[in-house]
Amino acid sequence: MKSSYVKAISAVALVLVSGIASAQLGGFAKSLTGAGGGSGASAEQIVTRYVGGAQSVMRADAGMLAAVGLKDEAEKASVQAKNLTEGATKNSLEEASAVQTASSAALEQALKGKKVEMDAASKKQFAAGVGELAKGVLQYVGMSKDVAGFKPGVSSIGNSAGSALYVAKSLPDSIKNLGSTLKLAIEFSKANNIPVPKEANDATALL
Repeated sequence: MKSSYVKAISAVALVLVSGIASAQLGGFAKSLTGAGGGSGASAEQIVTRYVGGAQSVMRADAGMLAAVGLKDEAEKASVQAKNLTEGATKNSLEEASAVQTASSAALEQALKGKKVEMDAASKKQFAAGVGELAKGVLQYVGMSKDVAGFKPGVSSIGNSAGSALYVAKSLPDSIKNLGSTLKLAIEFSKANNIPVPKEANDATALL
């Protein structure tokens, strides 16, 4: 009787230990995927989504800058958009951010200045740029929850982790600053009889 009782207790203990070990192993395995916090997004996914948004923003800047006559600034933004790739390092993201910030500053200065003379083609180009900027803002806002909960996993050590952490740190300010630029571009469009794309209103509604 005593022997049977001991065996039963041992069996229960073994089941409990196995369950705990399995849970711990599962948590460890999850960390190996590189998922961040409760977001479920890996470092690579975050960087890829951010790069897509950044490319939209810089293409938008290039189009609007060209439309208002700032050809040199437009070329810089266009080149940077082409150079930015999905596997971007932290350094390349910082470089792109610097170019984008300068582009937005130049654009805002132009839009706040004296009335800009624009023909029909320039107005069409500017409207397309506003739509592209709105798409970039929507992409940034859409990924903000994943970014806010990101914590690098074991497999995300290296360029992807560093890039994703940079995105997590810079994204809130990027959304705020681009939102300001977008609203100014919409105001400029309305004042100059330029059609405002639907995406622009969708984006500003989320800011």
